[in-house]
Amino acid sequence: MATTASKRAAKKTAKTASERPSKRRSASTPASGPEVRGLILDLGDPLSAAERRKIIAQLRADVPEFAALTTAKSIARPLGKGASDVLVAFHDSERVSVAQAWNAVHALRPHPLLADCEPAVRIRATAPEPQVFATRSSGGGDRDLPGSLPRDWSLKAVGADRARAQFGVTGAGVRVGHPDTGYTAHPQIAGPRLRIGDGYDFVADAADPRDPMTGSHPGHGTATASVIFSGATDLHGVAPGAEVVPLRVSDSVIHFDFANVAEALYRARDRGCHLVSMSLGGPWAGRALERAVDRVIADGLILLAAAGNQWPFVVYPAKLDNVVGVAASNADTKPWRGSASGAAVDITAPGESVWRAYAHKVSGALRFDTERSNGTSYATATTAGVCALWLQRHGVAALRARYGGRLASVFMDLLKTHCRTVPGWNTRRYGPGLVDAAALMAAPLPAFGGAVMRSASRAPTRSTAAADWARLQPYLPELTPKQLASAATKMFAAGETARGGMRAAAVGRPAPPPSLIDEIEFHVATDPAVRAAFLAAGGMAAKPRKTTANRAATKSAVSRAKAAIDPLGALRAKASAALREALTEQ
Repeated sequence: MATTASKRAAKKTAKTASERPSKRRSASTPASGPEVRGLILDLGDPLSAAERRKIIAQLRADVPEFAALTTAKSIARPLGKGASDVLVAFHDSERVSVAQAWNAVHALRPHPLLADCEPAVRIRATAPEPQVFATRSSGGGDRDLPGSLPRDWSLKAVGADRARAQFGVTGAGVRVGHPDTGYTAHPQIAGPRLRIGDGYDFVADAADPRDPMTGSHPGHGTATASVIFSGATDLHGVAPGAEVVPLRVSDSVIHFDFANVAEALYRARDRGCHLVSMSLGGPWAGRALERAVDRVIADGLILLAAAGNQWPFVVYPAKLDNVVGVAASNADTKPWRGSASGAAVDITAPGESVWRAYAHKVSGALRFDTERSNGTSYATATTAGVCALWLQRHGVAALRARYGGRLASVFMDLLKTHCRTVPGWNTRRYGPGLVDAAALMAAPLPAFGGAVMRSASRAPTRSTAAADWARLQPYLPELTPKQLASAATKMFAAGETARGGMRAAAVGRPAPPPSLIDEIEFHVATDPAVRAAFLAAGGMAAKPRKTTANRAATKSAVSRAKAAIDPLGALRAKASAALREALTEQ
């Protein structure tokens, strides 16, 4: 994801695709609050339209909570060719609350006709404030570093110039799927290698994925595409011979709704893409996206995604094991201070003060420029360009014939084992080092390659209470496992005694069933108030400064803050009926 020079919020005129009226009601994310688009149902296998209609009719007959949100005309539309996941869109999404959607999910989940179920919720997302979620990185600031002045500094930092010269590669013949905000006619990316005809606008259900330059990140797709493949003299794309397929999935690169991205992955596969560069992310994805990732990787694609900006944890889809998660560095070979970090980071690449195409509006007129910008979006685009060079180096057809669904694991392993190591580098949070294109091109191919990784096949089943609660750990990295267990006990205890202590019966109580854990995970990931409640319950609402002068005042402020947070109220406000019952009766 990237920080842009300007962020203008504008409402887009709502329009509905007449040929598919049940898909979505508006062409843009709501200005505020959640929009429950529908439910994503995993039918277990790809089924015909007639079979899908029969299942929807049966579900409506058997599950009143589902029938209340749908009509006899509701359809189940597959997220892609061969996908078992279908979207059942709500006609009146503005009237469906998050709690109602989860009520339906909990009621549907046990049904024998379904393998899994989750809500399709779109929320206007904003990145956390840097001062609240500071990352443990060093170097860089608000001003561009002197080393970033040469326009090709980031290309040279990953050795792409040497790789291109030594191996004669430009990314020619390699097609990159590019889910983002769409494209513009910026001269840095315009031309036949921008394959507009293969793209799609999944926001407005339109064939042309042109960026309308509205929303939170106008022009972002243009910027990241230019880093991948610009061949102009005043801007230096990593793989100037590659092709890019623009896929408009949002007007913001911060996602709480990944249904469009899942559809874009299937589209990229079906339109002959060899890799997908996702300069976007969000704190919660749902398993439908994971299944889409699994399926396209099994078909030989390589996926890369941004670790995230300012988040205290790596976001989806970079968080998934089989997606290359990319953090950002700067011209001083240090982590960019805004980069998300953690164990899910696979590699780091330049993302601070990277030169890119800049599309913006001045007095309503579209203008095209080039300038520097920051974000893990550019680190991802840089690494995607290197991937294109590597695919051309060995030949896509030959690699797929040799490795099949193992190709993504082969690339990831070579990328990490032949990277540029840096003295003092924090390998636990930023991967083994920096991308080194020249070393990657020179690396011999392995005989077989690693096993095909899988992120999600079906809904999880109950294992142990500890394992269930551990699913929240990545969202609460500030808490130790012991603190998280304590927070869970407080949040889901049987209540408090008159003296304020937890009843003994609450200690060791098993976690709610997996379906409720899914909902709790959703709220922790998407609602800062719920996340704050867990932190407070775990004793980590704030850390007192250790200066003597401020100690007393800070401790007092922390105490007031903790007292003001109702560990149950923040979650109860948006919870389903089943979750509210678990909160109040346990």
